[in-house]
Amino acid sequence: MMHIGVDLEQFVTDPQSSGIQRVLQQLAREWPSERANADFVVPDGGQFLLLSTQQADSLLSLAFTTHDGDQLRKAVSERMVVLAQEAPRIDDSRLIPLFDYWLLPEVTYLPSVLQRFERFTGHMPTSMIGFDVLPMSEPANYRLTPGVAAFASEYFRLLATADSVVCISEHTRDEVWDKLRRDRDLPISVAHPGGDHIPVTEAGPRREGPTRFLRIGTLEARKMPIEIADAFVQARRGGLDAELIFVGRPSASESSINEHIRRTCESESGIVWIEDADDHHVARQIHEADVFLSFGVEGYGIPVLEAIRMGTPVLFAGVQPAAELMVGRGAARLDDLSPQEIEAAFHTLSASIERKRLSGSIDAQGVPTWSEFARGVLDGVLEA
Repeated sequence: MMHIGVDLEQFVTDPQSSGIQRVLQQLAREWPSERANADFVVPDGGQFLLLSTQQADSLLSLAFTTHDGDQLRKAVSERMVVLAQEAPRIDDSRLIPLFDYWLLPEVTYLPSVLQRFERFTGHMPTSMIGFDVLPMSEPANYRLTPGVAAFASEYFRLLATADSVVCISEHTRDEVWDKLRRDRDLPISVAHPGGDHIPVTEAGPRREGPTRFLRIGTLEARKMPIEIADAFVQARRGGLDAELIFVGRPSASESSINEHIRRTCESESGIVWIEDADDHHVARQIHEADVFLSFGVEGYGIPVLEAIRMGTPVLFAGVQPAAELMVGRGAARLDDLSPQEIEAAFHTLSASIERKRLSGSIDAQGVPTWSEFARGVLDGVLEA
């Protein structure tokens, strides 16, 4: 049986709670072990720990117990101490003979991870998971700190030349082809992340109060937080009785976005920004919302699937791969992203008849599954 090494150094070095970490968690949890063995490899004291899929799942799941960075880093550090006593430990020189394939499942600019991947190339087939949008198409999303640009460039070079790449959407695949100029004869495939980590929830009685719109995700420019907030404010001034909830971390690339949203929340009624929310809090916000918003450019958009699983309909616009998969099954497209049309959509969906129509289309069982995703990743790896 094939033996695959999965590099987790990026996560233990800088643990996050974004969609990428959800992908890693579910890749470990749903790994098709009947077809191939996998060890999730993390550095520890000059050597490497070989984590089983269950151990990797326990480590990665910490990312969704808190969104506070310091608490998460502390929790990961404490878990690593325990795993160091439980997991097999080997020297760097033994990694290459141990594995048949090597998978880099994260976006990383760490020199050690990139150098390891480059070194393994030629000794075994190497694969990467392709995420999100690229600097060539969304430069505002990539405000690199001094000294990082060279390693970012190396990461994208490897994405263009790896033996195989598994992309999370057709959009990402096309970006890799068109922007990175990956040779179209090299193996590249698509495996859609799932949404079935969220149990199907039947919509209960509607809570009392105004229509509630919810937007989840970091406040990056490509996700249009300012445009959403400003259109909502205009709709409120035009008589809209509604609430808008932002859930997500501040923009890491453009502080002016964070300042704009904070000022709007302070000066206008009906709009709230929740910066830190664990899985339980996020789930409650989705379940209590009347409409989930996903505008702008997403590499995929797992929260869209989570909303549909919890019975909350989705209005989307722009590049939204996950939402596109669910059109007519809980997701509806807004074709025009002008401020006037966004404002009009707030008014339209505040009417109960429109919300009921959209809610009635929900197919919670029809979202992609994580087991399908994990099998798709393995298929892509084995193409290398």
